Amino acid sequence: MIRQFYLENEYGEIYYFDYRNQTLITQASGLGFTLDIKYLEYDRMYAKSEFQLPMTEISETLIFLRGYQGYKAFVDYLSKSKKEHKLHYVTPAFASYTFVDVSSLSKAELISGTIQSQIIFKKLSLWIKEKTYEIIANGSSYGKVYPYQYPFIYANSYQGITHINNQGLDEAPLNIEIYGAFLNPEITVKKNGNIMQRLKLYVESEDATLTVISNPSDQVIKMIENGSTYDVYGLQDFEADNFLFVSHGEYEIEFKPGVSSTTVCRVTLFEGYVGI
Repeated sequence: MIRQFYLENEYGEIYYFDYRNQTLITQASGLGFTLDIKYLEYDRMYAKSEFQLPMTEISETLIFLRGYQGYKAFVDYLSKSKKEHKLHYVTPAFASYTFVDVSSLSKAELISGTIQSQIIFKKLSLWIKEKTYEIIANGSSYGKVYPYQYPFIYANSYQGITHINNQGLDEAPLNIEIYGAFLNPEITVKKNGNIMQRLKLYVESEDATLTVISNPSDQVIKMIENGSTYDVYGLQDFEADNFLFVSHGEYEIEFKPGVSSTTVCRVTLFEGYVGI
């Protein structure tokens, strides 16, 4: 399997850069990284004091095997979206995505007998790799059906505890999804037995979905019960962290639903990488 690119918009619609959409990529640049580094001088020696990741660009040359009709279909796809896209990158060893805005798309030109165009993306985030961990408190998952399916779960636990490993950069967000019954649920993040962060919500339900999104650009706490969605941001314990982040390394996650019935907690870790 060679490397594969595809775009995903906010509606979950995917545009593959391969024979499924009759669109190929011949060149791709900007997949690495650039750092803005500041140094301090100490007696003719220099030490790095800080660094930032500037906004960079990814450029690709597209070949439309369906000619101008294929070019027009791609333009129509881009025109649907009012938000940023996810640009996915997949190889046999690694799969990740980055958020991008389309900065420019050149006009279609006939080159070497094919219709080609140059696209430039503004890269808005790190390269992100998602890992999902499942915690099942007070029982087993046999016979239970949950509303979302995940392509791969890195670890699961039936004891209310699981372990996660952030192999990316520091400050990786954790998104939390709780399914079933709960009474003032609590999650603690521990490292070497020490509590690093804690989530606590003052909510109660016999059967609902509780979601905590920690991504800094879209922090949300909501509950879906009996088909209705409720904003429960104000029901958090404001002395707790609630929006959870972990640095590089291994951690223990403990989930306490506050009830004795079976409840599932899914933890999604968003590992960040500067280049791929």
